[in-house]
Amino acid sequence: MSKIIGAFFLALIVIYLIIFKNYGFTLTQSLILGIFITAAAFLLYQFILRKKISVKLILLFSAGFFLGLWLAKGITLSLYSLFTNFPYLQEILFITLPYLFGLLAVEIGRKKPLTEILKEESSLYCTPKVLDTSAIIDGRVYEIAKLGFIEGKIIVPRFVLEELQNLADSTDPLVRTKGKKGLEIVTKIRTLEKPPVEIYERDFPWIKEVDTKLVELCKRLKAKLITTDYNLNKVATIKGVEILNINDLANALKPVVAVGEELVIFLVKEGKEKNQAVGYLDDGTMVVVDNAKHLIGHKVKVAVNNILQTSAGKIIFGRLKEVVK
Repeated sequence: MSKIIGAFFLALIVIYLIIFKNYGFTLTQSLILGIFITAAAFLLYQFILRKKISVKLILLFSAGFFLGLWLAKGITLSLYSLFTNFPYLQEILFITLPYLFGLLAVEIGRKKPLTEILKEESSLYCTPKVLDTSAIIDGRVYEIAKLGFIEGKIIVPRFVLEELQNLADSTDPLVRTKGKKGLEIVTKIRTLEKPPVEIYERDFPWIKEVDTKLVELCKRLKAKLITTDYNLNKVATIKGVEILNINDLANALKPVVAVGEELVIFLVKEGKEKNQAVGYLDDGTMVVVDNAKHLIGHKVKVAVNNILQTSAGKIIFGRLKEVVK
């Protein structure tokens, strides 16, 4: 779809070029007018059909564009002799300067300091981090960012915010609660001074699935994706996107338990197999104890026999040693 739209606007430039050339304009004048009118048509398309550009940004771009034209004209008049000898410099100036000032006006209008716009960000230490819907709803990413464990810019895509808004407007109370929690987390993350947080406005209208949009965005920005979604984790990894899974981080921070180590746990329920009982460590790790079904409701000492790592976390298997009073 993007290729079709791009081809349409390119064809539009050619059509305008032919029209203005037939009306007596020079080739350069026709090209400048064609580019300007096509850019205006593109902005109109984005504003009316895609609703991704506000009136404020259009006015800022227009003001910057005409300021660039005025400066280009002033420069060519001031250095008339130079541009007489090198006429192509004038054409380059009139084509580039208006768009440069237009885009600069838009960036400043988004309340970005000029020093930040001109500053080059090192990709080695400041790889952007893109948040997906599951990581935002999970909520732990705020605490991780607050403690300074996330370096580089945090990016919250606009289409993720729209998905959260749709969840918050759902008729299902559980879904609605998740959506509202996600929006609250985004609000809290944006209050952080470090790392910087940016709402990324660009969308990929030719892509329907949010997960696919996230993968495409990460590939374009060379960013890492923060998620708790197992399936998205696998798909993004296959497509070459680096993943930071909060669940993997939580599992990595759990205390290390070795085979042969003794644990004291409280048995709370039956296990799947005969005579098994189940208890939990303080971090939520499941401990399955053989031949301990009759001791449910008691605290026992267990020797670790085996540790099984699953996608949901660790499961510890042990044998009963004694009842702790």
